[in-house]
Amino acid sequence: MVSDAPLPQEVSVTIILDGGTEQTVTIQSNNLLLQELFETLVAPPENRPQRLFQIPITEGKAILCFPSDRLVGLVTEPPIILRQQAQEGGGEGITDPLMPGIQ
Repeated sequence: MVSDAPLPQEVSVTIILDGGTEQTVTIQSNNLLLQELFETLVAPPENRPQRLFQIPITEGKAILCFPSDRLVGLVTEPPIILRQQAQEGGGEGITDPLMPGIQ
């Protein structure tokens, strides 16, 4: 069952890239970046729009840059799951906003 509780103000996100590189960042839950990361992740790599993520790290003293096709996973604290609903043709797709963890 998916919780209908509101998202926390901040989410700790570990970004996992192809090759095993990981970087943890804190993102405001209302930041469009969080949604863009999830949308990129659920799209098959061959169908992802090519984009370059540029995410500030180490308190803005550095930036993590990677192309969208290198994103392979996200770890969120607290847990965030996506509600998914079958689309016409039997495919899976995002139809609802991000929702916090499982109860």
